[in-house]
Amino acid sequence: MKSPLARRLVLLSLAIFALSGCTDKKSVAKIQDLETQIETMQEEHTTTINDLHRQLSEAEEAARTAQSDNVQKIQQLTGERDTAVQQLATTKADMARAEAARIAKLPKDPSTPGHPEFDPSKESKYTNALATITGDKTSGTGFVAVAGGKLYLYTAASVIAGNSRFSISNAAGTKFTKFGNLEVAEKTSFVRLELLESDAVPALRLADEDARVGADTHVCCLATEGGSGSIAAERGIAQGQTDDIISVDLNLLQGKTGGPMLESATGKVLAIIIDPGAEPQRQLWSEPASAGQSGEAGTLRACRLNRRVLWKAVPIGNFLADAKKITEYNRLTCVAEALAVLNTSPGFGLSTTISGSHTALSILTEAKDLPIATEVITLQADIASKRLRIGEADLKKRFSSLMSSAMTQMQRGDADFVPAKFDAYHRPYAEDAVKWRKDAMKHLQNAGSNTGSGAPAAAEGPHTLTPAPVIQPRIPRR
Repeated sequence: MKSPLARRLVLLSLAIFALSGCTDKKSVAKIQDLETQIETMQEEHTTTINDLHRQLSEAEEAARTAQSDNVQKIQQLTGERDTAVQQLATTKADMARAEAARIAKLPKDPSTPGHPEFDPSKESKYTNALATITGDKTSGTGFVAVAGGKLYLYTAASVIAGNSRFSISNAAGTKFTKFGNLEVAEKTSFVRLELLESDAVPALRLADEDARVGADTHVCCLATEGGSGSIAAERGIAQGQTDDIISVDLNLLQGKTGGPMLESATGKVLAIIIDPGAEPQRQLWSEPASAGQSGEAGTLRACRLNRRVLWKAVPIGNFLADAKKITEYNRLTCVAEALAVLNTSPGFGLSTTISGSHTALSILTEAKDLPIATEVITLQADIASKRLRIGEADLKKRFSSLMSSAMTQMQRGDADFVPAKFDAYHRPYAEDAVKWRKDAMKHLQNAGSNTGSGAPAAAEGPHTLTPAPVIQPRIPRR
């Protein structure tokens, strides 16, 4: 196919041929004009051809350059790959030598910390450092460790608090009988008791304060099982540490309150296991846990000992007395709340629910050793059995007298109940107790000013009251 320029040249040539026989001036001029056009067009055609030749040459040169660059790039990448393969082989060889050196340094004896099969629960020098603490109210695990050249029994504060007395023996059956002061860790829930035993006692070592626990630190958690002398143990891997705790799978901690968490590589104690669910509740009417029941799932903690801990020495008698003092203080507060709902209706309103499973009757029954509680229960029983016949006005006076007596007792008890004088562990619970007492006094004052208000109208003459059902109480113990 001819180009447009070529076709034009052909047409112009034919036109000249057709006019070549003419001699008139017009025809000659026309022929000259056509010849001029042909020359111009030939020059344009030549220029176009030259441009195409130049572009073709440039394209061919670019192709040759690109091919050369590709070859160089391929050679460069091939060289880099070969270098990387060689470096990888060198690295693998270095790692293999390092691993071999590490394994060569590992203890050959499985009973030694650091050995891959080390299990402290099978080694007496570790298990005999565990102790069973048996109290008249609570029991649990502790462990013996050396700190500052002294021998201490470490445990969760909740294991000791609330007891009037307790005994301590290690897993080998040795009983400890000589003690120094109890020391309470500031802002924590664990304690340690100085042991003054003269005989050699197996003891654990505490991890250094700067010991770090990473996400690959192997640990083992230990505890004694219910005073039987058998050992409960769980091994696992830590997930890291915060300022206060070491994070692990909670299954490692279940049932081991007061026990130690050991680092498998060193055999040293990293943390002590705490169950906040076993500690006193921070609400007056919280339902207490059943005997032997652990705290709620997710509350167990491994509290760090690989850090600086501030200790405050407290005579152990004072520590135990603080817990009992809070318990008795709260008992009277509970009785005051029960008195505040009494009225002259049949049953005195004793079936009134105060909170949860706690009714006025269950609270007073639990505290029946207190004269005020006994008087209400006896009064209700006497009227119900018709041994006593009393008018509504006299009944209101009796209630008013009971409330006034409770108020006097609480005010008298408040003078000696100063939270700042309690040890660091019990102080927050004492502060809570004061708040609850203030609320109870307000409720009692309001009830005292309206004794019998809201009760159904009573018939004239003595009351015959139907006894309310007896409900076994569950008062939180402190």
